[in-house]
Amino acid sequence: MSKFTLMNKNKKIFDFEYNDEEHIIEKFERNYPNNEIYAPFGLIKDDKIDKNQFNRWWKNRQIPASRNGLKEILYKSNIYDKDHFDLLDSKAYCLSLSDQYWVKSIDENILWEDINFFDHEFSEDIGKIFFDGNNNLSNLNLNTPDMTSNGNYEKRWKIINGDRYLLKAGSKMINQEPFNEVIATKLYERILNDDEYVKYSIVYENDRAVSICKNFITKETELIPAWKINEYYEFLDNENKYEHYIRCLNNLKIPNANILVDKMIICDFILANKDRHFNNFGVIRNVETLKFEKAAPLFDNGCSLWFDENDMYVGEFFLTKPFEEYEKTQVSLVRNFEWFDIQKLEGFTNEVKEILLSNKLLSQERIDKIIEQIKKRIEFINQLKQSKETNNDNM
Repeated sequence: MSKFTLMNKNKKIFDFEYNDEEHIIEKFERNYPNNEIYAPFGLIKDDKIDKNQFNRWWKNRQIPASRNGLKEILYKSNIYDKDHFDLLDSKAYCLSLSDQYWVKSIDENILWEDINFFDHEFSEDIGKIFFDGNNNLSNLNLNTPDMTSNGNYEKRWKIINGDRYLLKAGSKMINQEPFNEVIATKLYERILNDDEYVKYSIVYENDRAVSICKNFITKETELIPAWKINEYYEFLDNENKYEHYIRCLNNLKIPNANILVDKMIICDFILANKDRHFNNFGVIRNVETLKFEKAAPLFDNGCSLWFDENDMYVGEFFLTKPFEEYEKTQVSLVRNFEWFDIQKLEGFTNEVKEILLSNKLLSQERIDKIIEQIKKRIEFINQLKQSKETNNDNM
């Protein structure tokens, strides 16, 4: 057994015992009751700490062992065995650029200001292995936010002119995902407010196009994913997922909750986003005041526009997320269309075509099909808006 303290900046939240053989948290010691309000949202409920919930939060926090090539890298470097993977074994502090939580040995005397990634440089060893093909596995330094970035795609954090940026690669076959991020940005620029989305661009690493975006989390804020919010509040009778999530946001006093969720659904429909799961959207909380400030800006749009389909299947049906399995059923949930102005999308498909043409791995047939599908989807939304407005007028 090893003993650690869960921290939020310099506030001790609680101590816990960690089973080094089973790789799970076994026992909590609640030695700092006045600080427990600073625990990760939902971890303490009805004055109880759920051990399973904490283990789940912990597992979700760290880089997944399923990320392409990670197990082999760490096994060859003699850091982890083939069956187990856990940040607590790395002897680092489990710091992130998405929040201010970290873990230290129970008797260790160190401050968050001395080690956090918002202010200090960090290792790029893991990122270089993924992006540069660097096979030098000796003396890997795991003190990096790359170890607390979830998702299965290759990604890395990088410091550019003092700011923290996330770089993310696409699939090796046609590498469409980074270009989809830029397309989403162009869509958002036309119909959303500036603070409602994350801006992506493309850079090249070893002649490979990757998306890049600036970190939207600061030293004073944290990202709370939607799944944690969903689980904190119980479903009411006859309440669907859409209604439940909006009620949760209203309980947290998130401004314009309904409109912002509607905007996400419509934009995802236009982009044919098939992977808007409950871990890649959420809310921003201030870690000092604990106030829920706003919905998180839209991010992570790469899995769109039939990115993983052969050319012949572009435009075909797929199951969607997060509120309904079927796209048209999900978009029919939308209540507010006042913000949607089809005139603002004039010329958008020309931008999309130009972006896709810059990816030399895409066929002309594929590009033409994507453009045609986007046109159809925009028109569908416009007709749905007109239908809703007509029904409202007749009520």
